[in-house]
Amino acid sequence: MTPDEFADRVGMSRDEVEAYRSLGLLDPEDDGLFDDVDLVRLDFVRRQLAQNKYDPESLAAAIREGRVESMYGERLFDVDSPLGVNEAAMRAGVETDELQQLTSALGFSWSGLRESDMEIFDILRVARDAGLPWDAILGVTRVVGDSLRRIADTEIRVVHVYIHERLMAEGASEEEVKRLISGIEENLAPLMEPMIQRLHRQYLLEAMMEDAFFHLADSQPQARELGSVDATIAFVDIASFTALAEASGDDTAMQVLDRIDTIVRPLLVEHDGKLVKHVGDGFMLAFRDSADAVRFALATQAELARDPNLSAIRVGINSGPALYRTGDYLGGAVNVASRVVSSAMAGQILLTEPVAKAASNAGIPVEELGVRIMRGVDEPLALYRVTPAQ
Repeated sequence: MTPDEFADRVGMSRDEVEAYRSLGLLDPEDDGLFDDVDLVRLDFVRRQLAQNKYDPESLAAAIREGRVESMYGERLFDVDSPLGVNEAAMRAGVETDELQQLTSALGFSWSGLRESDMEIFDILRVARDAGLPWDAILGVTRVVGDSLRRIADTEIRVVHVYIHERLMAEGASEEEVKRLISGIEENLAPLMEPMIQRLHRQYLLEAMMEDAFFHLADSQPQARELGSVDATIAFVDIASFTALAEASGDDTAMQVLDRIDTIVRPLLVEHDGKLVKHVGDGFMLAFRDSADAVRFALATQAELARDPNLSAIRVGINSGPALYRTGDYLGGAVNVASRVVSSAMAGQILLTEPVAKAASNAGIPVEELGVRIMRGVDEPLALYRVTPAQ
């Protein structure tokens, strides 16, 4: 944007914009153009000035001297010039096309890379030099980029939805809301990175334990496809969710989904399961043990039954070899489980034969429903259900 376009968009005069720009509070690159980051810079500056701790000149000096920093880090007022793609690739120690692939996987443009970004690529370069295949590196990069983007989006949107919008709806002034949000930023934002680091270490330990369970404890290793693991996959769908949304509105339907999510997660931990991903209005889950998956489904139904305002669920469970790829399970075992849940009615827990045998051996009564032909499944499939009395 030109200075005039920026001034019109943010409701400032051209002179005010130029005054902020001359102090480095806007357009710190001093190229005479304004981008979306300048909108964030202006919001940060206005919040700081609203606290009456600074005037524009003293705020600019405090930023230069490192005495005040936003939750977005130094990047907000970074004055380093962007690196060209060839220079950035050389600094990162990768080929130009590799750099473009990596930045695309992370979800941002290579044209905006700066010197301070080069450390991002250190671990990726080391992984490549150690012999990790390039496809695997890109897969990890996509997961990291997608996950951290989702975390960042959630941080901002949660504050906006649950604080900004609600307080404004209750009649609070814009200045009051800004002061509150600024306090949240100053107190909570610095804790996010230590929290992420701590959780990463914990989840890394859990992933190593699971890897040991699948591989080191296998006394009869067999030739498998690369990345193949034996897993029990469960799909949980919320019955009549679309009808609920149409009848009561999206907000009510999302509240129901959030409530069910709150019930599901502790029961997953209790039964050694994990959430793979949300699938529309349901969940895709993975378990080591098939009987645990069935126990989880029974416990979840029992807990949901306590609240008459919550929708019933339907569950489909299958076990078998699945391919694990960068945070997700793929393959025939997963496809069968998704077809099984589609055949279930509200309140039903449907099982394939290997899961039914494991449940029966664990003392969970099941009954055979017969053989079904399912779309996308090559062979007719025997289905079982957990006895309703249970």
